[in-house]
Amino acid sequence: MRVSAYLGMVMLLFSTACMAADPVPMGRHEIIDLVSDKTTECRKEKDQSLCSNYFSADGVIKRVMHEDDARRDGVWFVDDSERLCILWKGKIKPLCFSVFEQPDGSYYLIKKGKHITTITGVEDGNSKDL
Repeated sequence: MRVSAYLGMVMLLFSTACMAADPVPMGRHEIIDLVSDKTTECRKEKDQSLCSNYFSADGVIKRVMHEDDARRDGVWFVDDSERLCILWKGKIKPLCFSVFEQPDGSYYLIKKGKHITTITGVEDGNSKDL
């Protein structure tokens, strides 16, 4: 009887530890603190291309691709589902991402369960003069 009670307790502790390890997306205030008036270094997972973004405090985003210096402007916001959203100039639908902090200090941007972009670094202000 003691052995089965002990095994039951071990299983309960193990399952609780596993549930606690499930990733939880960042909330509204955490996302705003992460990007507002910050320059982020990023990597697009599709082709591993590198970019820099400046997220102004008033909701403007500016991006430059490292390889070809291609630039893009838009607006950013956090939606009611606590996702980081970007509406690029000339588009009618925003791209919205759940943001997950990683143990290495990077952040995964996930859209519909797919890892789209990684924020690899964050600096205060418009450090790249975007």
